[in-house]
Amino acid sequence: MVIASSAHANVIAAVRALMEFRYLAQAPVITEEGCEKIAAALAEFHRYKHAIIDRGLRQGDQSGLVLEHWEIPKLELLQSIVPSIPQVSSVLQWSADTTEHTHIEVIKDPASRTNNKDYSSQICHHLDCVEKCRMFDTAVRLRRATVVGFSSSAIKCDEDQSDGEVGYAADDADEAGEAVLNDLWAPKQSPSDFFDIAAKHVASTALSSSPLHTFMHGSTAFHLNLHPSLCRLSVDSAAEKFAIPDLHSALGDFLALHSCHGRRI
Repeated sequence: MVIASSAHANVIAAVRALMEFRYLAQAPVITEEGCEKIAAALAEFHRYKHAIIDRGLRQGDQSGLVLEHWEIPKLELLQSIVPSIPQVSSVLQWSADTTEHTHIEVIKDPASRTNNKDYSSQICHHLDCVEKCRMFDTAVRLRRATVVGFSSSAIKCDEDQSDGEVGYAADDADEAGEAVLNDLWAPKQSPSDFFDIAAKHVASTALSSSPLHTFMHGSTAFHLNLHPSLCRLSVDSAAEKFAIPDLHSALGDFLALHSCHGRRI
């Protein structure tokens, strides 16, 4: 950006100092010398900022009137950047660019494709379709890569190889490709069909007298933990295991509260 011939020297100095401050503060690693340069750039901006107001370059967005002050919250926050660097390291890690970009990608862009009604459901549906298309495209690319790999290896085969051997090789390549796709997209663990388990319990003739821990009622299946992981635990052990140092006092307050109200526990 070249503004040397169209603005006053002090205005250029203020703008340059503010831009230098911004770029220096975005460094991934900031040393003591870097902190000094950042502070010097901010001080230089404050030294020349009056030139911007003197020439009527600071104006209100709505009124268009010249503003004769620098009461800007973000500008005030710049004073705390250099003192905070020794405490929290580089300020680049607190940048909101990633979250803002994500908000645009998963909220704003999908919302622009809706009919301005039921944003949540339509955005989720759009993202679901995009994910399915991406997964399908990945599967197609992997499939093509597998076929191309097999074709390249088939060319290198001996010319006297029989048709049957080539057919077996093709089957092996297909199975290898399917194995790759299944390893990527197939579920790692099959879900438990509690409806089927409950039906088998009901149909079984060797039911025990204890209540069933898997049963169904209407369109809902219930699965209860038959063997709890912690059958019995002392207060001291619970306080140590779950890192609750005030468990004794909390239980004492609880018992005292209920005893005051005449309740029996």
